Amino acid sequence: MSLTNDQFKFLKKELESMKASIENRTSTPEGEMSEIRGDIARGVDNHLAETASEYEDRVKSQTINEADEQRLSEINEALERMEEGTYGICVDTGKEIPYERLEALPYAKRTTEAQEQAEEPFADSSEEDRAVGLHHAQLDRDTETTRELEREQDADQHSGEADADHHYDDKTDEQSNQ
Repeated sequence: MSLTNDQFKFLKKELESMKASIENRTSTPEGEMSEIRGDIARGVDNHLAETASEYEDRVKSQTINEADEQRLSEINEALERMEEGTYGICVDTGKEIPYERLEALPYAKRTTEAQEQAEEPFADSSEEDRAVGLHHAQLDRDTETTRELEREQDADQHSGEADADHHYDDKTDEQSNQ
């Protein structure tokens, strides 16, 4: 049972939407990252905790960007397979990939069974090597969860700063009234 025309159009639209979303997220100007790198390297910031925090943020950002680059590559490959007429066919077995799998992971290039076999060599490897073989759907959820947590932390931090400023203003008002 091959994909219907409507299913194919839906999946293509999903892939294009995913591609646009990643490209919009990763369009950080290179100069901005270079400035941050230079500031850390030059020790412009004299406070060690702030430097460590900036470094941690940079590493986290690079990790997320690498995951995005990998996913973008897989999305582009899926779009190429669509153009070639081989989309929805397992690259290892030649069997059709079920629509449900493609709907969940539009850039899937293997059936679930073939994907498990492809990841099998990682089962006996070190934990770092196994991480490479994780299902991409799980990586997508983890990356999105990380982004959501960062947004919440940023919101909490800004909220905390606003509360501190408001508290400071109240203290200043009390002192000036005395």
